[in-house]
Amino acid sequence: MNSSKSEGPDVRLLPFTRVYVSPEAKDFPAARRGLARLDFLPVFSARDHKDIPVEHRTGETLFITSPRGETLGRCPGSRGHVCCNYLTVDLYMGCTLGCSYCIMKSYLNFDPVTVYADPSPPLRRIREIAAANKDRIIRVGSGETGDSLQLDPVFELSAEFIEGLADLPNVMFEAKTKTASVEQLLAIPRKGNAVIAFSLNARRVSQAEETAAASLDERLCAARRAVEAGYLTAFHFDPIIAFTGWEDAYAEVIALLAGFPAEKVAWISLGTFRYPPALKDRIGQRPYLFDEFVPCRDGKFRYIQRRRGRVYAWFLERLRKTCDAPVYLCMESATVWQKVYGTGPVKNPRTRELFLR
Repeated sequence: MNSSKSEGPDVRLLPFTRVYVSPEAKDFPAARRGLARLDFLPVFSARDHKDIPVEHRTGETLFITSPRGETLGRCPGSRGHVCCNYLTVDLYMGCTLGCSYCIMKSYLNFDPVTVYADPSPPLRRIREIAAANKDRIIRVGSGETGDSLQLDPVFELSAEFIEGLADLPNVMFEAKTKTASVEQLLAIPRKGNAVIAFSLNARRVSQAEETAAASLDERLCAARRAVEAGYLTAFHFDPIIAFTGWEDAYAEVIALLAGFPAEKVAWISLGTFRYPPALKDRIGQRPYLFDEFVPCRDGKFRYIQRRRGRVYAWFLERLRKTCDAPVYLCMESATVWQKVYGTGPVKNPRTRELFLR
């Protein structure tokens, strides 16, 4: 992997003012790459988060360390709702894109933003799972606790996973992002079944609620570059916000997917806006909160069920006409699945492989 500091976005624009690194992590290749590219920042040593002074436990601090405990987990899903059995790996913990609705605000304090510089434990575990389940697709992604690609031009951890899993035909590694930072991935010769995925929203939502993320046009341009380089791509409409006039606003975005060949789009997911009580106070007075929400079995608040069903059915009809890739619902009830698809995800031939245990 090329360690040139000139590639990709200007790292000086990242919001960090200092770096801490744990002694056991400093010699990992990802740590060496990151420290070389961030050589304009002061670097300190810390064995763990507790060693970092309280005044430095902020979003302006970057902590490079090695993973502790279990390095691979299942998507936490949502009690009483259908889960796609996605596996998650933590490469980056925390995000500074600042999307107003970010559900991570309810369970992460982002202080400091953490990089787990040793990918070997989760890579070994993924390979073990793949070998034991050769008859099924293993989906694993790195976007559960941070944007997969925001810091990737600095550390290039996604490249280690893409290259390290490229020989496994039943593994699909997904890097999901709201950035356009794909440059460091394009020249990787063996991509396997890697998926470079993009969260999408209506243009007005992106502009008002995702102010530090790449624009809609930038993300779609990055998706096209990824496809041209040989990757699969995917799109995640989540959270869908049903504001007045949402149909026209989202129809514009769906129309922009028409140029992507369906065979190059691994999947599209849909999820309406939802929030746990702990998140509401952190969101503040955003206009999308002034709507009708009801508590669901998992403790999160959602639009009422029949409204969600109408939103999903609308999306599904238009996506089938524009980019006929597999479309699934994220953290939705079996009842809504039945209303929208007429069956559950395992009995639906388009989503069966994604939901098999």
